Amino acid sequence: MDSCRRHSTLPWAIALTWSIICVNAFTTSAERLGDLSDYELASFDNPDILDKTQRRASKFNHFALSDHGDVYVGAVNWLYRLESSLKMIQNVSTCDDSRPDSVMPCHLTNNYNKILVVDSTRPNSLITCGGVYDGICQLRQLQDISNVMMESVPNVAGFEDASTVSMIALGKDGQEMLYVAVTYTGENVNDQGNFPTIARRTLEINRYDQSSLLSAIQRDDSIFFNDPAKHTIFSIKYVAAFAHSGFTYFVASQKEDLNSAQFVTKMSRVCQCGPNLDAYTEITLQCSGSDGSVYSLVQAAHFGPAGPDLAASLGLHADEQVVYTVFAKNQGAPGTSDVPIDHSALCVYRMTDILAAFREAVRGCIQDGNTYSINYLEGSFCSTFGIPILDRYFCIPLTDDAIQTPLFQYAKGIAPVPTTAIIELPGTLMSSIIITIEFNHTIALIGTSRGDLLKVHMESSTASRLYERIGVDTSPVLQDVKVNESTRVLLLLTEQKLVKLREENCGQYTTCGTCIGTDAGNDGDPYCGWCTLKRRFVME
Repeated sequence: MDSCRRHSTLPWAIALTWSIICVNAFTTSAERLGDLSDYELASFDNPDILDKTQRRASKFNHFALSDHGDVYVGAVNWLYRLESSLKMIQNVSTCDDSRPDSVMPCHLTNNYNKILVVDSTRPNSLITCGGVYDGICQLRQLQDISNVMMESVPNVAGFEDASTVSMIALGKDGQEMLYVAVTYTGENVNDQGNFPTIARRTLEINRYDQSSLLSAIQRDDSIFFNDPAKHTIFSIKYVAAFAHSGFTYFVASQKEDLNSAQFVTKMSRVCQCGPNLDAYTEITLQCSGSDGSVYSLVQAAHFGPAGPDLAASLGLHADEQVVYTVFAKNQGAPGTSDVPIDHSALCVYRMTDILAAFREAVRGCIQDGNTYSINYLEGSFCSTFGIPILDRYFCIPLTDDAIQTPLFQYAKGIAPVPTTAIIELPGTLMSSIIITIEFNHTIALIGTSRGDLLKVHMESSTASRLYERIGVDTSPVLQDVKVNESTRVLLLLTEQKLVKLREENCGQYTTCGTCIGTDAGNDGDPYCGWCTLKRRFVME
């Protein structure tokens, strides 16, 4: 491949040889409009399979993949099982009107799929949760999704289209647990005090009580709103969950606190190995534009590595991870609404900065008192102990002595973690994000509310470029997106379509200028290179 040009400086002789071709072909347009047919490998459209007495499955909600290649799609009132080619194998209704009446039965509302997770703790099992029937979940067979093997305790998933994020990760005693964060609405529970905003739930089943599936082992494995927050329906819109170094993290937009009218973006975390969730801590993330304006509302987030160029620009340590987030400005005056508008930005946060903010939040809650407590969570308190901060306090907020005095319960940071947007897109509402790395390049694949896929090359911590836009659908791209790094295949979900796409299409370029561009032109495709001997485009 020494004869093939990549996104690095050409040897001067090759540059001279092909300068005429490249100059003639060069275009200064920073964004190419890609054709979906050049990328699409397969798709599954939302089928209209309901009779007139049933509500139409108006949109998709989630999808999941099994190890044997099948794809599972959770939709409003329906669940689908697909082959890897996205051909439908099976569909079942999740709206069972023969069930006994519940607080919110299915015939009175639509059953949104809130959680769809392949159960890694037992073979051939799929966890699916809906917003009706008191937010219960079902354990279904992967090979026969009509077979409901058991049902969970109630109050796991949120109501209707209120946000719910979840993931399976390690818990106390090394067992895997389901972590769930839910937007509280107060609409679908008899006893509002039993609906936690965050919980870790057991995947083990008591042989004497099979209804124990997804129960919180003890009450302090759950975090609840206090009465003032429940009365005001304090809303937290969760968009992502991820695990890192013994903690489970959640990303959400919400009001800053119970007495504030200002909407902000927060990241929270719980310790996986802690005996309870008392060490729950949250911090504020701030994403600012180049003019200093603030993007208040996070829309999606992705946790992962950075490519060498971006990592060097960010000053990352070896193997350090980052959090990629897409934000939107809000309707009305800055920060006064939770309604996003078509004006988005991509911001990147170093985990070292995030971890430092969590440490400072815990320090403040132990040493500086209730300024650092969370006024919408039941039982939150801080202290004024003049003691050094130990790492154990991030999981066990008790003094390290025989008395084990409680130090705090639920802490928050005061100062936000600031960063400046790498790219800002007026007129676009970003709705999903995932990252791929190609040699030295970091590429963000971003979905939008208008059904587009954007390809953004993050060249450094201060520079990036949108180099291609592909129209995938007319409905919004959802937060569920997956990439197979070995096959370079992307699975993208919209409200009406699941699409399997190639990440790149180097064959569409006919000259080296349109493929790799020039440093001054800031265009080109980081996936592709120009082969100087064969005069054709190749994948790098």
